Amino acid sequence: MVKGKGKTEKTMEAESVTLLKHMLEMELAKVREENAFDVVLFMGVDGRIFSSSIPAELSPDQYRLLNLVKGNLVHICGQLGSKNMKFSVQQYEVGSVFISGVGEKAFLLMFTSRPVEVTQMEAPVRSVLQASAVLRHLFEIRPLTEEYLARQPPEVAAELKRLTRRLFVEKYEETGEFRRNMEVLKFLREGLVGLVGVGPAQEILQLVFSEAGTAAKFMKEEQWMAAFDRLVARLREQAGDVAAERAKKEWGPEVRRLLKSFV
Repeated sequence: MVKGKGKTEKTMEAESVTLLKHMLEMELAKVREENAFDVVLFMGVDGRIFSSSIPAELSPDQYRLLNLVKGNLVHICGQLGSKNMKFSVQQYEVGSVFISGVGEKAFLLMFTSRPVEVTQMEAPVRSVLQASAVLRHLFEIRPLTEEYLARQPPEVAAELKRLTRRLFVEKYEETGEFRRNMEVLKFLREGLVGLVGVGPAQEILQLVFSEAGTAAKFMKEEQWMAAFDRLVARLREQAGDVAAERAKKEWGPEVRRLLKSFV
């Protein structure tokens, strides 16, 4: 997580192929929507399509442009692969094609069948170049540290932070950390209910997480161990020394096991 102005902004980097692909798809969708492109492809210079943003249906003009692009792919990949081309805008009767290199092994290819005047190309070109820089970071899986972000252009750093925030919002509940936290919470809740009943158990958990300053689903390992100590102290107040010592002795090893099992 990174610090925001007066608050903690929860972010998440792509730690798996699935999450990386989701981040790539978010960025491609943004480029297509903001610039009214019909199709956006993120490809390797060997012709493989890594990710794409394509509407559910294509018009006849869009199909013709897509076929034209497919027919030129060998030539396009050859130009990029030999490092002779970094950026290109090609205009045809049926539309415009934008091509931007993403490092040495990949590129962005976008097209639109709507008329685009040369005088109107500054904004989409700037947007595509920014997206290329963002995608290069994701494709090369560079760690998103504050030091690294400080070396990037402000608009690139801002977009990378935006993506990690969106990834957290959309995908956090699919992570091992979230599942681990839910398992620990379930185990402790069931143990407390067995000793003091549903109402007191919920009261103890609410107090513990209030003191921790975060929700159970966001807890880190060291926070769980501190929270467990507070939980035992609250249980001692509710059920006495014998119950508290028994919980500390019997629950502690299982909590530690659960915390390590999702690493």
